Amino acid sequence: MTYYVSKAFWLIAAPTNALVLISAIAALWAALRSPNCVTWLAAAVACGLVIGVFTPIGLALTVPLEYRFFPFSLPDSQVPPDGIILLGGGGIGGLDAVSALSRDYPKARVIFSGFSATNPFILKTFAQLGGDPARVYIEPRPRTTSEDASYTAALLMPKPGQKWVLVTSAMHMPRAVGCFRIAGFQVDPYPVEFRTARSHPFARFAPGSEALSHLDAAAKEWIGLIAYRIMGKSDALFPGP
Repeated sequence: MTYYVSKAFWLIAAPTNALVLISAIAALWAALRSPNCVTWLAAAVACGLVIGVFTPIGLALTVPLEYRFFPFSLPDSQVPPDGIILLGGGGIGGLDAVSALSRDYPKARVIFSGFSATNPFILKTFAQLGGDPARVYIEPRPRTTSEDASYTAALLMPKPGQKWVLVTSAMHMPRAVGCFRIAGFQVDPYPVEFRTARSHPFARFAPGSEALSHLDAAAKEWIGLIAYRIMGKSDALFPGP
């Protein structure tokens, strides 16, 4: 019983949760006592925070992004990929995946896009995971996913029929695929760094600041997909297989 009581108490007492609840109560109270547009807007914002903090809406928005390209199937061994491209958002999981892929396809070019060329941690970690740093070309200039695609295309000059394995975080993969396709790449997506489990997508849900973090990350990708499509930087609104 003590366990459940303590969990329920912390659900309310955690600073982030408490501030959100207090602001929501205050806003609703003000709206009921003074029904004007400003107070109702404040109440709507506060209710939005309550939903973001206490429901798994962030994870619900994450799931369709992460499993748009899943599972990954290795290219035909008779037609190996021409190159392996790792984007900066791939994290340690991306480095691990690329080290394994580079061993499976020893003739494929290996490109790290969006990484700092002066950061010794990247190549050192890649070597520790079994990769060969001598095969890696680091493209440090990209600041956005669109620039990842354009700078890499200028470097590699992709041709029809060539295949490129694209490695980045699962959540970011749809936007990345759209950018690389419009830049002329035929990509085989290799998603890594999953935030959710396909069988139990809400297993990692925890109310509070972590829930807001999931919501922010998912919202960034959905807004990015819309913006990139409007600007012509992606080949589709929601790129798919």
